[in-house]
Amino acid sequence: MADDRIISINVGSQQVAGAIFSKTAGGGLRLDRVERRELIGDPGEDGAKGSQALMALKEIVAGLKIKGASTNYVVSSFPVLVKFASLPALDGSQVDQIVEFEAQQQVPYPINEVVWGYQLMGEPGDIEVEVALAAVKSDELSEVDNLVIGAGLKSKGAEIAPAAIYNAMRFNYSDIEETTLLVDIGARTTDMIFMDGKRFFIRTVKIGGADITRAISKEFNTDFVSADRRKVIDGFVALGGAYADHEDPEVAAISKVVRNSLTRLHAEIMRTINFYRSQQGGSAPSIVLLSGATAGLPFIREFFAEKLNLPVDHFNPFRNVTVAKGATAEFVGANAHQFGELVGSALAQIGEVPLRIDLIPASVQKSRELDRRKPALMLMVAAVGALLLGIGFFFSKGAQIANAKADEVNVRSEDLSKYNKVIDGLNKEIASIDNDQQPYVDSVRHRVYWVRVFNYLSQKMQNDILYLTVLEPLAAGRPIISDGATELIAAAPDAEAIVDAFSIQGLWRENPRGSEVVYDFFKGLKGDADAGEVSFFDLKEVDISEVSEVDAGTNDDRYAYPFKMTLPLPAENQVKFTK
Repeated sequence: MADDRIISINVGSQQVAGAIFSKTAGGGLRLDRVERRELIGDPGEDGAKGSQALMALKEIVAGLKIKGASTNYVVSSFPVLVKFASLPALDGSQVDQIVEFEAQQQVPYPINEVVWGYQLMGEPGDIEVEVALAAVKSDELSEVDNLVIGAGLKSKGAEIAPAAIYNAMRFNYSDIEETTLLVDIGARTTDMIFMDGKRFFIRTVKIGGADITRAISKEFNTDFVSADRRKVIDGFVALGGAYADHEDPEVAAISKVVRNSLTRLHAEIMRTINFYRSQQGGSAPSIVLLSGATAGLPFIREFFAEKLNLPVDHFNPFRNVTVAKGATAEFVGANAHQFGELVGSALAQIGEVPLRIDLIPASVQKSRELDRRKPALMLMVAAVGALLLGIGFFFSKGAQIANAKADEVNVRSEDLSKYNKVIDGLNKEIASIDNDQQPYVDSVRHRVYWVRVFNYLSQKMQNDILYLTVLEPLAAGRPIISDGATELIAAAPDAEAIVDAFSIQGLWRENPRGSEVVYDFFKGLKGDADAGEVSFFDLKEVDISEVSEVDAGTNDDRYAYPFKMTLPLPAENQVKFTK
């Protein structure tokens, strides 16, 4: 009998949850049972987290009675990198190749060490299409996959938490026409998900509920577990202003620590809204929804409503989902905002969803490959068995048949050998076509390349005190574009050079910090490389004094003063130049 249950599993940093859904008439969804287990300790310290998560998963599997079932599972956004990029409109034969190239540029790890997926966005006929990329290190995904398998489930692959929540939001809030921002506050990260008409945008920041707990732990000089218990029992968001403090000084102190931590998150939310509007062409949100365990803190809605000056509500992933009566309904009623991932995963398993980015771990890839080969293997085993049986009973006749078949195969082999030359010719033709299309691939790369250079530099300029006047590509220390006075690195036609650095020149105008603004600009460029973030330039081991010339402006005789920098490029960001 077929198993009609829809099983959802969410493996988070601080909690593990599972649920059983079923389809209702008309394509709806019903929650039948749900289980959740909290993980104890700081999620930033791996320690016994693996064994804790495995034990919690086993308890959930036993409680839901789903041992041996096949299911997808949701992974938190902490180990996942989500990026958005614009690509020229391409036909189907080029999409995978161009997207893989873009993934190699966007993902800060070797592409063979990650599991990645993508989804194209946009309408047919668009000049450019948007692509959403998601990638996670293979070993980190395999760790979660091993937990799911170790708990007694059959893994079908992973999906990312922001995508699952977005699908749940689309399903439950399709009646809202205004731009909506969902803020999902997890243990280690916060996902900001925009629903803007048919468009969406996701940004993840590494601020979460565990940061609030650490702040309480530091304030009261206690361990993480005790601080987390205090946060759950006594924690709320101080309203500030004219509101009186709590009568208990310790509780009042906790509320202020919570407010200070959430103020940092508010600053990131404002940065994300401004980025979405200025860089993505999106609209400002008209309503904000909160999800995640931390969203249950008392007065958190009032805090963000005051700070953002927008209507704020808790996200209800069961708005259009039927919930079974009894204990399940009571439990969901009090904790609905924590189960968006489970609903989104269930929706993805029953049909088409707006955002589907599957991450397939190595174990699932091997299993799928084995499933594809099973029919051939079974046929082979059956053929061998029949052959052995025939040899046992009819050895003599079998030998004759075998000899006859061998002769037939030899004749057929000779007949087919003439096609080898044709196949070789076609292979050469394919190689020639691949070689012919390479310039088009390179042209797309160059087009994206220069936009990335300008975007990256502009993002690092925080104000109008500093501005650039010259951006000059260099090869081996010499310019590749003639100014009439400098010998070119690629002087002859068709000569090829490698752009391995950029020389930038600009002006800084008078300000209270003086020429320090130039050094701030360089620190911004160098900071990405030092922090391990995606950095366009190779500045990790470079000191500003080695690559820059700055007019200190001590004479106060001009409105603006010049500066110059030479910024080297890492090998992966170097491009060829042909005159």
